[in-house]
Amino acid sequence: MTFVSIVNSFGRMSLPPIFGTPTANVSAFNASSFPTTIRPEDGAGEGSSPNIPFSAGGMMDTILTTTGHVSPLAQLVVFFYKLLGTQFGLDPSMVLAILGFIWGALKIGSQIHDYTQRFIDDYLMCAMYISEDDHIYLHLMKWLSHHPSIRNNQYLMAQTVWKSAWEEEEELEDALFWTDGGEVGGGNRMYLNFANQAARSSPRFVPAMGSTAFWHKGTYFRVHRKKESFVNTHSWGGPMKDLEEIKVSCFGRSIDPIKELLSDAKALYYNDTRQKTTIYRPRVKEQRRDHNMWQQVARRPVRPMSTVVLDSGEKHDILADVNEYLHPWTPRWYASRGIPLRRGYLFHGPPGTGKTSFSFALAGVFGIDIYVISLQDAGVNEEDLATLFTKLPRRCIVLLEDIDTAGLKRDLSSETDDKTEDKKSEEKGKKDKKKKHKSTSDTSDGESESEVEVKPKKRASRKRDAGKKNPVAVDGISLSGLLNAIDGVASHEGRVLIMTTNKPEALDEALIRPGRVDVQVKFSNASSVQAGELFHRMYEASRHNETSKTAIAEGQADKSNEQPVAKDDTEELEGITAEEMKTISEEFGRRIPEGVFSPAEIQGFLLKRKKVPRRALDEVSEWVEATMRQKEANSKVSTVQ
Repeated sequence: MTFVSIVNSFGRMSLPPIFGTPTANVSAFNASSFPTTIRPEDGAGEGSSPNIPFSAGGMMDTILTTTGHVSPLAQLVVFFYKLLGTQFGLDPSMVLAILGFIWGALKIGSQIHDYTQRFIDDYLMCAMYISEDDHIYLHLMKWLSHHPSIRNNQYLMAQTVWKSAWEEEEELEDALFWTDGGEVGGGNRMYLNFANQAARSSPRFVPAMGSTAFWHKGTYFRVHRKKESFVNTHSWGGPMKDLEEIKVSCFGRSIDPIKELLSDAKALYYNDTRQKTTIYRPRVKEQRRDHNMWQQVARRPVRPMSTVVLDSGEKHDILADVNEYLHPWTPRWYASRGIPLRRGYLFHGPPGTGKTSFSFALAGVFGIDIYVISLQDAGVNEEDLATLFTKLPRRCIVLLEDIDTAGLKRDLSSETDDKTEDKKSEEKGKKDKKKKHKSTSDTSDGESESEVEVKPKKRASRKRDAGKKNPVAVDGISLSGLLNAIDGVASHEGRVLIMTTNKPEALDEALIRPGRVDVQVKFSNASSVQAGELFHRMYEASRHNETSKTAIAEGQADKSNEQPVAKDDTEELEGITAEEMKTISEEFGRRIPEGVFSPAEIQGFLLKRKKVPRRALDEVSEWVEATMRQKEANSKVSTVQ
């Protein structure tokens, strides 16, 4: 600052031109006189004033050389000052003035740009903000990753996309690789190798943080991404969390182009979900926020209703009931009669009979999502459960699996034990009074006080024992909490509630009363007819799809290894006619005992022979005998699979 003030103070003096002959004072710098010091006049005594020249160059030379003794930085300035004057013929003062002018112009230009940009944003553009918590964020990011101008942008952010088995099917065909597995004497058997899949899977490219511009349908759009930190309010002293926000803006005073853009993004996102069912679960407690309590965990292909082993008449009844409940006119009908818009179903039966499968099939038929809640989740308490129910969409299926294992029982045993123990203690007290009638009053008073002290201790111990038998988590979900979430005053309406259980008798009556559970569906083990239908459905569908799959596999094998794929099983499946398949299916059903095996057990047997129906028919009798012996012995080890 001292150097700049000195330059300003001597600004009125005449300065030499920027280019030309250096001044005498500047050229006077040489090896013998550097650095130059201020000397008094010749013959002057002590205390005499130095003779300071009054030219601008001499004044600057004197000041710089004097301050050069102060610090190494000042010496560096003196060196560059000398270099500019002696080597390039430039006036350092003018150079500094020009640099200062450029710096000031840049600062002013930056401020003008900021004010202009702010004016354009406020008066010439409209914008819409999207939070990372909202589902629209996923729609927009997927749409941006597919936009051509975004993919060719100069600044991008790469993201690894984890795909499910059905989403990566198209990429898998290109990355298919076959190997013999190092097996000696294996003939021409080939095995799949997925080593190239990770290398061929490309990441997703999205706009980087900051502003990115693109054109869409003749409109100029600008996307600005930024992250903000906030304190986690779910836990005291929790860590800071980052929340991203996207700003989408366009020129004009109408926001309709942005709405159309979001509609296109939503259409693209749900284009591949029409034939899939989306499953949601509660978020981790630290990640839950007011409007984002659920997270997508899976997306599965729609399960056909024909694949569920259940009586066809009962299937149609349930489908008709759900269809009537989800009809747009139903809410008005319920409201006009003062009936809450709720519908509950209880699916009960042995394990593996298709209770959960039927729930997924219902979601696929009506095109709605499934929201799964585990009552044994330690991160979900009664307050969270009530909030989760309020954050459900208008039409969905809420699935509560294995409701009988959640321990939702009323604690009535301890009350009954207390009453019984109270009666016993009263009778015992009367007998003691008769036996100890001859004792002194002091002794009797002391004994009565001890009995009063022991009595609450026994009750407390009984309550602890009852709590062990009937566990009710302090921070978990109680029966009353679940009932309030299902049909309380503030409960959500419009959803389809499905509860599954293996033991319906173990459920509390209050949980399955009419109004909470409207329809009960019993699932039982497969009959002989159902076993034959399951056999026919599995192999008949394989016959239609096997030809195209075999062609793809053989083509990939020839391309990569030039070795044929073993196709003995495929040839057997293709060689069976429709009439023969029907006959084999009926014979298979006759060999399955009535109501002994669950559909899951029969399906597991067929999956190990999914391309050899004749072998499955030949081996089913042996499998039935071995499995029945295993069940009679109550063993968990399978001898025949």
